[in-house]
Amino acid sequence: MTKFDADKFEEVVKKSKQKNRKKSILMVVISVVLSIIFVLGILFGIFWMNDRHGYENAKYLEVKTRFMTPNVQTRNLPQSDIGLFNGKNIAEVEKDVDGYPVEWGNISGTYNIFTKLGKVDIYSICGKSYPEGRRMNFFNPNITYKYITADTQDKAIKEKNYTKKKGKNGSSWTRFPEDLYEKITYPNDLENIVKAENRVVEVGISFDKPYTYEEVQKMLPDNLTQAWYWVSEGEQASKKTEHIHLNDADEDIFAPTVTFGYSNSSDFKYGDLQLGDYWKGDNGLNTAFEMLKTDYSLKMEKDEQKILDGILKNNHLKNKKDMLLNGIVLTGRSENFKQLEGKSWIQAASAGASAEIVPYIKPTK
Repeated sequence: MTKFDADKFEEVVKKSKQKNRKKSILMVVISVVLSIIFVLGILFGIFWMNDRHGYENAKYLEVKTRFMTPNVQTRNLPQSDIGLFNGKNIAEVEKDVDGYPVEWGNISGTYNIFTKLGKVDIYSICGKSYPEGRRMNFFNPNITYKYITADTQDKAIKEKNYTKKKGKNGSSWTRFPEDLYEKITYPNDLENIVKAENRVVEVGISFDKPYTYEEVQKMLPDNLTQAWYWVSEGEQASKKTEHIHLNDADEDIFAPTVTFGYSNSSDFKYGDLQLGDYWKGDNGLNTAFEMLKTDYSLKMEKDEQKILDGILKNNHLKNKKDMLLNGIVLTGRSENFKQLEGKSWIQAASAGASAEIVPYIKPTK
């Protein structure tokens, strides 16, 4: 019978424990290293995705500025404020008023790791926010505009002369009888513009109907700069009616008109986004507007998408001379707008930005 050696048994047990302890420590080290690599990989992925979405959001700001905001250009590339899960781009914008650069606030866009476009804020300047920079007032020739005053609304509500309409997601709105709405008198600032002395002025012109680019060239004088072209969705067989509700009795009538267009500004390159002379080659403006539809249409309102679809369907965007226009932004010396007074093809003329002429900056025209 073999004699039990207690000392030897204890030595074997001790060595086994030491071996297991080393294995445990090694497993812990490996687990910690793998966890660190895993966490760093996740953080790298988040930063990469956030950075990529920031880049896409910056491109969206540039596209929105160029194609949907009359005569507004970015002054520089967007400055990014990137967080762990989200970020914000801010770009300063300006207007070119007959060769005079006029600072026009900024546009900003927010984004996160889940969406590359995010929210694009409206333009802001001097503490006030406007959907198109400053409120140049545009009126689509395919729309009949009517308005109702605050006093008329209050009276109709007291008399219960209205109906409640319900939409999706629990939304609702008040609809008043058609005979309570009045047709607007279109604004025409030309008379006051020509009285201004020693100034360059920006004016938004709304046509009485869509005209081709070639027709517009024959209508306009040579001493005004054609700063931005408002591209038309085509002349409609029947005009739709848009109702404007005024909050104050003496409020100016502002039409929240959707505008798509372009300017002949210098080439712009930001990564794979290249914008500039849209009439080089065979694609014309069609390529740029198709980009709007394919890349950014999901972020547009339904009325914006509808107009963009109409532009792509009805307009001749590959041929500049046949391109239909709803209006145009003109800039020039205030006295040069005298030639436009009384023109039947002008439905509305709305003054925008202006600057005093100084000796060391020569106006374009």
